[in-house]
Amino acid sequence: MKKKFVCMFLMLALTLGMTSVFASADTGSTYSTGSIGFSTKRISDTKAAASVAINFSATADKYTVTITLQKKSGSSWVTATDVSGNTIKYTGTNKFNVLTYDEWTVKKGIVYRVKCVSTDEYDRGSKYTSTSYSDPF
Repeated sequence: MKKKFVCMFLMLALTLGMTSVFASADTGSTYSTGSIGFSTKRISDTKAAASVAINFSATADKYTVTITLQKKSGSSWVTATDVSGNTIKYTGTNKFNVLTYDEWTVKKGIVYRVKCVSTDEYDRGSKYTSTSYSDPF
């Protein structure tokens, strides 16, 4: 019940654009990943959550969305391998948009971000991949 409430809150926040960042993937084609929006929250020092909304420019015949939790390491970003479930893959068919929600138990004092790699495929054989990153949290 609590997870559903948090998910609904994050979806509302994303919808209202309170903490979202949108990245547009302009390929000049009719088919592509239209936009990727993030809503991230540090629930506590050791708990973080992220909701990612992916909109395709048309109904994708097949899609794969990979969400990866990254942590700041010096001046670069690396996969947070010390966090369980750091990479989650969503796959499906015949969708115009995809909404994900994930929670992690994180380390206190570490800065994180979410990486989203979206691949959408269409019946004409075209395949598009878009990579976006959330703001740090």
